[in-house]
Amino acid sequence: MNIELRNLQKKHKVDERMIKGKARTILTLCGLDNTELSILIVNNKRIRRLNKRYRGIDRPTDVLAFPLTLSLSPLGRGKGEGKKEEGLLGDIVISMEKAHRQAEEQGHSPNTELLFLLTHGILHLIGYDHEISSLEEKRMKRKENFIISRI
Repeated sequence: MNIELRNLQKKHKVDERMIKGKARTILTLCGLDNTELSILIVNNKRIRRLNKRYRGIDRPTDVLAFPLTLSLSPLGRGKGEGKKEEGLLGDIVISMEKAHRQAEEQGHSPNTELLFLLTHGILHLIGYDHEISSLEEKRMKRKENFIISRI
């Protein structure tokens, strides 16, 4: 398992070792021991540009996920979850500015928020999509809660 992490923002401290370790744990809990994952940590300006370009939404978001494995993508709707896929799973982009703001609003630490966003992004990569229906939203929330309770 290989986790690539790049921190392109300068405002907030990022514990890269912790993020990589938690990403490995999340992938293992999802049955994806042989995959590679790319994580990009950015500011609001950069994630806003990406959100506009790829989703047509001109505002910053907290996390974006770009799956690279079709069987695990939203098109596969999670059918590949648990398979021992090899190769690059996809890319996750997280805004540290949003993570810090949301942590403050929720009353927990930025690291807790970062772990939630990392989990959320990985679940999107393997086919979970809370925007499809309320049933899918509940399914994704259950999986998030399961993972967060273990990390």
